[in-house]
This record gives sequence, C-alpha cells and structure tokens, in this order.
Amino acid sequence: MEDSKLHEFVLKISSLWSEQKIREVLYLEALKKDSMGPLRRMLTQGHFSALLFQKEIHWIYDYFKCFLTDKDLVNNEEVNLNTISVLHDLEGKEEVAGYLKKTEGKVLQSYRSLYKYLDRDLETRRVVDEHLDRISEFYEILSKQEIVIIKDLKRPVTA
Repeated sequence: MEDSKLHEFVLKISSLWSEQKIREVLYLEALKKDSMGPLRRMLTQGHFSALLFQKEIHWIYDYFKCFLTDKDLVNNEEVNLNTISVLHDLEGKEEVAGYLKKTEGKVLQSYRSLYKYLDRDLETRRVVDEHLDRISEFYEILSKQEIVIIKDLKRPVTA
C-alpha cells in the first residue's frame, strides 16, 4: 500500500475503533434500561461483539500504523457521555432499537469504506468481512424489532 493510502487507511481504522467504542457504550447502557425485556440477549451479544471487534481493530491498527507519526488509540470520554445522554432520553425499546439501528448503519458504512484499501491484505479483509456480517445481523434484528413496533402501533384500539 502506498504511503498516502496507508495513512488514510490508518485514520479510517482509528475512526472505526472509536465507533466500536460507541457501540460498546450504547449496548451496555441499553442493557441497564428496564424496558428492554426480549432484546436483552441481543443487547448482550452486541456489547460483547463491540468489545471483541475493538480488540481486533486495535490489532489491525497496531500492524499498519507508523510508530513515529500515528497516535495510540484512546477512549474519548466526551463522545461516550454524549452517547449515553442521548440514550437516557429514550424510553421504550422501539426508540432504543431505532437508535441502535441508526448507529449500526453508520458503522456498516464505515466498514464498507475500507474495502478500497484491502485489495492485498487477505487476513484484514477476512476480519472486516466477519465484522460486517455480524453487524449486519444486528442491523436486521433491530429492523425487525422496529417493524414489530410499527405493526403494533397500526392496530386499532378496542375498548
């Protein structure tokens, strides 16, 4: 990979690590809510996947970064606090599912933007593919949860 592309790739990987940190915080905070009932298992899986994906992204970052110019990955507490405050304002599981779905959509876009850099590194591409598959599953589950809620809202109220 040429130097300019490598630097862009390292920046994108760093950003992706931050997005995974946000996923971790979101899923953990959603688990703390009382109204999550049937989503608890998926929320737990989302939280653990974010932790695992952060580790794997960190390994990729360490492999490709330039030790002289690229910084270490650090947790941004301000982003975490902003993320938590938005989630605290959401009440029902449908609102939480919608917010998580939106977040997962952004993460999926970030992963897809990496493909132009992965033409020769098959191991990194395999990891990215696995992450994409799993996050896509979460996205689908959250989409179905939203559809169930919308159907419930359209039902006529009987007295």
